[in-house]
Amino acid sequence: MSLILSPAPHVRTKNTTQRLMLNVVISLLPCAAAGIYYFGLRAAIVLAVSVVSAVLAELVWQKLAHQTVRINDFSAVVTGMLLALSVPVGMPIWQLLVGDFIAIVIVKMLFGGLGCNFVN
Repeated sequence: MSLILSPAPHVRTKNTTQRLMLNVVISLLPCAAAGIYYFGLRAAIVLAVSVVSAVLAELVWQKLAHQTVRINDFSAVVTGMLLALSVPVGMPIWQLLVGDFIAIVIVKMLFGGLGCNFVN
């Protein structure tokens, strides 16, 4: 018997990052629906603004840094949804935009992108 050393990942699957993130988005939809049901239209606005802001922040950063645009992997959508579901519904929109910018540009992209940042 021989010992085989190889770099990660050790488990291979046909799942892609896009599919995994889409599954996370789908799993967050009941929470989002409950938030909109209990807190009304303002919760839907906070959710929409946060998701759009996170995706745009990632898109702009990747364009400015001359990186491959990877917004179709849904990771920015997940970040936007998680942030929106974590803040008070009455939070000023500008603070939400700052939060999305910090989450995407400073925490995620400046540390190497998806899977490379210290928050993972």
